[in-house]
Amino acid sequence: RGERYALDPWRYAKMSGRDAPPGCKVYIGGLGRDTTKADLEHFFRDTGKIVSVWVARNPPGFGFVTFEDPYDAKDACRALDRKDLDGHQVSVQISHGRGRGGGGGGGGGGGGSG
Repeated sequence: RGERYALDPWRYAKMSGRDAPPGCKVYIGGLGRDTTKADLEHFFRDTGKIVSVWVARNPPGFGFVTFEDPYDAKDACRALDRKDLDGHQVSVQISHGRGRGGGGGGGGGGGGSG
C-alpha cells in the first residue's frame, strides 16, 4: 500500500483531508436524499479512475467525486451534467470552492465548448 502512495503522493494527501489537484474534484448537486456513495460510484463508473467519493448527509443533496486525472473529471462533467440519477436531474461541475458550510462547492458559470 505504501508503494502506491509513493507513486501518487497527492492521493495520499487527499486521503489525509487535503485538497486534490485543481480540476480533479467534481461537485454533484441535486442528489436525492437517499443517494449513497455506491450510487455515485456506479453513476461515474465509465468516466475515469475515481480516487474518492463523498456524499453529504446534513444537509443532503450534494456530493463530491475526486478523479485521478483532471481530464477525466472534465469529461465526466460533459457526459453526466443534467442526467438522471435515482429520479433526480443532477448538476455535475468541476468544483472550484474551498469554503465550508452550507451549499456551495459548484463551479461558477457554465462555459462554452473547448
